[in-house]
Amino acid sequence: MRNINKKLVMVAWIGLLVTSIVGSATVQKLRVAEETVGGVERASEKRFSITVDPRMELLAVVQHFSSWAPGGHIKSKTTYKDDIDHYFEAFKDHPAIACIESLVSAGFTHDAPVAFMLYHSDPPEFVQKNPYSDYLIGRARGEENLIEFTDALRDFALKTNFMRFYQAHKALYDTLIAEVKSLLEGKAYIQVLEDFYGESRNSYDVILPPLFAGGYGITVESKKGYDIYGVIGPCSLRDKRVTFACLGYLESIILHEWSHSFVNPLVDQNLDRFKESIALFEPIKGMMRNQAYPSWRISLYEHIVRACEIHIRANLYEDFKKDKPLRRQEGKGFWYISYVDSLLDVYETQRKQYPTFSQFVPVIANRLSHISIEDLPERITTFRGPLDAIFPRTDSIYLVYPTAIEEESINKIKQDLENFAGFLYSAQIEPVIISDKGALEINWQDKVCFIYGNPRDNLFLGQLKIRIPLRFRDNAIEFGGKRYEGKGVFLISCMPNPFNKKLPFTLCVANSPEDLIGAGSRIKGPSEWCVDYILYRGDEKLDTGLYHKEKGKWSLVP
Repeated sequence: MRNINKKLVMVAWIGLLVTSIVGSATVQKLRVAEETVGGVERASEKRFSITVDPRMELLAVVQHFSSWAPGGHIKSKTTYKDDIDHYFEAFKDHPAIACIESLVSAGFTHDAPVAFMLYHSDPPEFVQKNPYSDYLIGRARGEENLIEFTDALRDFALKTNFMRFYQAHKALYDTLIAEVKSLLEGKAYIQVLEDFYGESRNSYDVILPPLFAGGYGITVESKKGYDIYGVIGPCSLRDKRVTFACLGYLESIILHEWSHSFVNPLVDQNLDRFKESIALFEPIKGMMRNQAYPSWRISLYEHIVRACEIHIRANLYEDFKKDKPLRRQEGKGFWYISYVDSLLDVYETQRKQYPTFSQFVPVIANRLSHISIEDLPERITTFRGPLDAIFPRTDSIYLVYPTAIEEESINKIKQDLENFAGFLYSAQIEPVIISDKGALEINWQDKVCFIYGNPRDNLFLGQLKIRIPLRFRDNAIEFGGKRYEGKGVFLISCMPNPFNKKLPFTLCVANSPEDLIGAGSRIKGPSEWCVDYILYRGDEKLDTGLYHKEKGKWSLVP
């Protein structure tokens, strides 16, 4: 993702690594690992390390006290967050906090500060090791701002004795690293990656920051070559701490972020060719910009990387089906990903003609210039889910609360929606909280909403035509032919906007109004948003999945 993930809820990606059909079978290469986890060198002297990096933790602590945290960090409450609040409370007014606020206002966010940290040695010395890239200087609006930030972070690390805090949490960090090592043990990802792209890098690093939401791919040029980093936020909670131990999520995001080191420069080298297809950007421009991909060039990075991941995962795993992840990415605005995937078939079957990916990228550029928007199937332009595809579709979300309930319950729900609205603000989405009566007066042709309640207590929901397998009975929700009675039942589901099938609506329904409280915090990790619906009873997840979609009707998969 061009190194960035603008919104927390868009943190979960589908796809995996990349490979070659030349030589021994890819699945065998993946299983018979020449590369071992934990930084052990192989014959080619490539290194693979997994760390909780003190530089990232220093950045995370400073960000924790800034306006960046609500959208750029995990929302969940953890013991680690509590420890940060307790240890650093007296330093909330340190100049480093003001410095980062200034940089946030200047647009120095997402991947930029993460990359910046990797140009330095560990704290507290925090010495600059390599010249800052033009990209970083431009994002910070001048090298003097980077130098000022360096000095402020060094001073913060010294005055807070930051490394004492870091060392005190070594047991936690070791646990997080061990979980990841256990999952990745014996998998030769680097070999597979280099076989596919036909290039190599100096080092391959995975950094696990417990506070970060989403992932970043960073490439730093050093005297030895290019060092590439996957800086990955956690996938879920375990009690009061985070974990990164979700294999599909972990594999996908690691290889996604590493792949940008190979793909991005090739897009840049062929940019004149790719400009011939720039008209393709117009219909997806809003969705791309909402995900912090503001240009055709950057959206091309994403299209190609994601297509490679999905395409090669299908080669790596015999039971992997490409259709669902490709459709999911199309729903998030990557309308041309299936076409790129079909071109990768050509690449793989003609490796003698195209030994490296760099030799094939001009073919992709040329073929994209021949696509017509009018030729795209309706399934691509129509909203088809999943939940994490809602947010790229809009800059504003209406939150519709019920009024046919007691006044006290209305006020509690409205207060809870204010909390969710704060999260949307931090993700640069404008929230609009309105009543069901107000919703009845609005033209919904160009709007997206979350609707709370059920047809008995939400007047707007009572008048909607619902095209998902959901029915309402007295004190019961019927979903997929099953009946769920009593309190504690809560369903969150996306569906097409009944007034404009290109846009989404989201239903947050419950039998009882009190069960709507805390709806925004039910989904604990980014990987949980990659579905169309989730059904709960209390905190227990009863069912989750993707609908079968045909002729505008969404039904549960048999």
